[in-house]
Amino acid sequence: MCSKVIDWLKEDGNVGAKELQRRLKDLYKVQISYRKVYKGKYLAMDQLYGPWGKSFHNLFRFKAQLEQSSPGSVLVIDHHTINNKVRFNRLFFALKACVDGFLRGCRPYLAVDSTFLTGRFRGQLCVACVVDAHNWMYPVAIGVIDSETNEN
Repeated sequence: MCSKVIDWLKEDGNVGAKELQRRLKDLYKVQISYRKVYKGKYLAMDQLYGPWGKSFHNLFRFKAQLEQSSPGSVLVIDHHTINNKVRFNRLFFALKACVDGFLRGCRPYLAVDSTFLTGRFRGQLCVACVVDAHNWMYPVAIGVIDSETNEN
């Protein structure tokens, strides 16, 4: 299943399992169960982009690259350990250039808003932004959290 759908996923990674099921039926004239197509899709996605479970470790490489290319920027990765495995909890980062821009030319009002993440991992993407001299939104900091709580 994986080898049959991988080319379609290369073209458009947002193709759903129902659409893949329909395309397979049109092409091969056989009805395949939704579950098999769904599992085949995620095997193909793992081959294309790497396994989801290992993507957490890419955050530390991102942090090292950010510190090297933009000194003074802040990136905090909060994690906890469950059964001797490190698990993601939340993330916050602010680029030095954005913070400097806020301090030099934006109105002194900081607004925080968030939107829900609806992918494989749930949570919320938060942004702290201000209004600049042109009345445009100016992002200052970004965070990924599990929910809006006082602690987050």
